[in-house]
Parts: sequence; structure tokens; C-alpha cells
Amino acid sequence: MAGKRHLVAKGSKVRLFSAAVILSAAALIAVAIVGCGKGRKPNLLVITIDTLRADYLGCYGYDRPTSPRIDGFARDAVLFEKAFCQSPETLPSHASIFTGLYPRTHKAISHESVVAPEALTLAEVLKDSGYTTGAMISSHVLDTKYGLNQGFDTYVPIHYLASERQREEMLRREQDPTTDMAIDWLRKNKNAKFFLWVHWFHPHRAYDPPPRYKQMFAGDYAGPAVDQNEFAMKVWQERIDIPPKDVAYMRGLYAGEVAFTDAQVGRVLDELAGLGLLDNTVVVITSDHGEILYEHEYYFGHDIALYDECTLVPLIVRIPGEGTPGRRVPGLVQSIDIFPTVLEALSIKPPRPVEGKTLVPLVEGKAGSTTAYGFAETFPFPEKCPPRHAVRTENSKLIWREDPSGEIAKFYYDLASDPGEKAGLYPTPAAASLDEVLSAWIAPGGLHPAPIPTATESGRWKILKSLGYVD
Repeated sequence: MAGKRHLVAKGSKVRLFSAAVILSAAALIAVAIVGCGKGRKPNLLVITIDTLRADYLGCYGYDRPTSPRIDGFARDAVLFEKAFCQSPETLPSHASIFTGLYPRTHKAISHESVVAPEALTLAEVLKDSGYTTGAMISSHVLDTKYGLNQGFDTYVPIHYLASERQREEMLRREQDPTTDMAIDWLRKNKNAKFFLWVHWFHPHRAYDPPPRYKQMFAGDYAGPAVDQNEFAMKVWQERIDIPPKDVAYMRGLYAGEVAFTDAQVGRVLDELAGLGLLDNTVVVITSDHGEILYEHEYYFGHDIALYDECTLVPLIVRIPGEGTPGRRVPGLVQSIDIFPTVLEALSIKPPRPVEGKTLVPLVEGKAGSTTAYGFAETFPFPEKCPPRHAVRTENSKLIWREDPSGEIAKFYYDLASDPGEKAGLYPTPAAASLDEVLSAWIAPGGLHPAPIPTATESGRWKILKSLGYVD
């Protein structure tokens, strides 16, 4: 392969962006595979919506109008009902999406890790295949210092362009700079063969949608009169029971964030169609992970948990000219399948072996290509929570939870009879079978396949140090 090439829009170069670039945006994860038109290879649009759980979208069964634009897109696409992500943390999950590898293989196992320079990313593969590559990123947790910018000509974390206070003011006006940057980039590169990744962060805590969306889903109730993040952590750490009205309020705020993001996704898809590019662009809609909203362990969040609220993500794929629009695929698939699927849709052979499997046969309506076992792990700060590991089938799951002493507690869930994962049965014959599968999968690298960064070794700490905020 050709050497790595990175051109990151940062520092003084950021000032070259016009004010129009910093206008409006969205909070959603979408990866769209849109068709293989004749002539040149198709473009690729990947939209990832941070912290979006699948069951808060109408096309996945939610009964409130959070996602009319994504629902409409799904009607012309193929929807995967059980897409299992590989980590409930942003960086490891995105690294798996863009390498086709499990976190224990690509080694960026926590949100404080760094993607190794030797990792081969989708952007690098496409760059070496003649694509113009761009990424518009809504969160500092995917900053360039974390290494996922490999292969992108342009990689712009939004905090380079606007302060937090400016972004808050824009959101009150229902504007989002990520959306505007994406639209501006599409207009500038409409004649190129391109790969664009758009990442929105809105559904992430703290949930603070624009006023109209807050009113739409959370009503007039003001909720707990404390900082949301402090409140959520206090609830978890002190295992506080909170009133149903507070739970409903927090869930309403989250739904409002999803709805605002949905509108932003619609703006980008409208621009793609208006430029005449939709029918020669690969498009898939997905997320890095979901969110627990007080369903388990007195918790609002995601990074410590492997329940389905955190690990089942939307995945909607459209390849124009392939598959049956509006079709749903019920079997289990994984986020690592996106990388080989996209490459096959673009008629590009993966330069290296990957652990995901192409979903193109499923998009085309062929049987027998779903996954028997999906695997996920989480490695939070050691001082926050010990690691956890999971294996899932279409209708069952086994979770291993380490404790500080290294002992492992095991929880088996029959998802057909217990979809809420309330009764962690163990041991049972079915649990023993999954125990063998998970043990065999973990054995080559061990429970901890890479060092787990402490707070002062983390990628975020390195960023703060580089900016002069810590010694």
C-alpha cells in the first residue's frame, strides 16, 4: 500500500472556513450504502449517530415521531433488525466500524486509547483507490489525536471551528455546524469520487435538545434541578431511586435529541439528492452504541454496560439497484460487517483480512449470511468500572462481569422470553454452551488484550496536556 496520507483541517487552517460553514447540524449515526451506478465507482456516505439506540427510531418500533427522515430512508433501503456493536464506547466502536476488526484486534480498546498508526482504516483503503475523503466530526472524543483521522484528506472536529458557547447558541436556533460543514463539503466535492463520514453527537448525555424539540418530547416539566451529568452519576454511584416523572423527563430529552438529529440527517440526504448524487452513492445508517435510560443498574449512560440498550444499534443499508426496498433482515449482524460490506459494494477487495463479513448477500436477499455469534467488550477506566465481555446470538446473551479482584460473575439471558435482560440465569445448559464460545474467543489475547489507560495515561489527558490545561 501507499504510505499513509493525512491532511487535517486544524490550527490556522480552520480559520479559512467561512461563517457559512458554521451554521447548522444533526445528531445521528448513519452509514448509507447507495448503489453501484454504471460508469465510475459509486461514492460513499457514512453517517454515524453517537449514542443512538435502535429502539428510539420509528422504523425500529418507537411509537413517538423521533425519526421521520430516517424512517423514510429505511423504506427505500434494507434494515437490519439486530445489529450488534463491538463496544459501548465511542472510539473503540468507531475503530471497529472503520477497520472491520474487534477492539481486541485493533487494540483501541477504550475511549481513552489511540488508534495505532499501523491500523488500516476504510478511509486509507478508499484514499488509495482514488477517493477524495472527508470527515465532519461532532465530538472531541474523536479528535485527531485519537488516530481515527488516518486516510482522510479533510478531518474536522467541530470544536476546532466553534466554541462550546457558540455551539450552544446555534443549537438554540436549531442550527448545527456539522450539518453545514457536510453540505458545504458535498457541494465542493460533487464532481469527485468521494467518501464522506458525518458524525453527530446529540443523543449523548447531557441531553439538551433545542427548545422546540425539548417541548415536543419532554413537555413542560422542568426535571431534576441539577446538572444532568452530575445527577446521572449520583444516581448510579449512590443507587438512588428516582420518581417516574424524572425518568420520563430524561427519556423525553433523549428522544428530542434523536429527533433533532433526524432532521439534520434529512438535510444531508436532501443535499445529496439535490446534487444528483444519491443514486450513485453508497449509504448505510448506524450508530456506535446505544444508551441505558435507567433500565439497568440505576444508570443513565453506556460505557460500562453490555445490555441490548447499549449494544443493539440501527443499521440501514441502501445499494441502489440491489436488494428489495423496505426489506427487513431479522438475523444477527455486527458493526465490524460494515467495512467489508462497503468495500464489496464499491467493488474493492480488502487489502488485509478482516473479522467482519460482507452483508451484500443479505442486501441482495440471499439467505445464510447472518452471524451465529456476536462479541462485545468494554474497558472503562480501571478506577471507574472493571472490564466486561459478552457474546450474543440471535436470541440469547452471556455477559461476564469482572470485579476488582479479578473474579468473574456470569449472567445468561434468554432474550426470547426475557428481552429486557432482567433475569441473569447462570448456570444453565444454554449458558454453558455460550460460556465455551466466549472462553474460546477470549483465550488467544486473554481478558485484557491491551493495556487499559488510567486517567493520566489517556488520550483525553494527552489532549488537555497539549493544550496547556494540565502538567
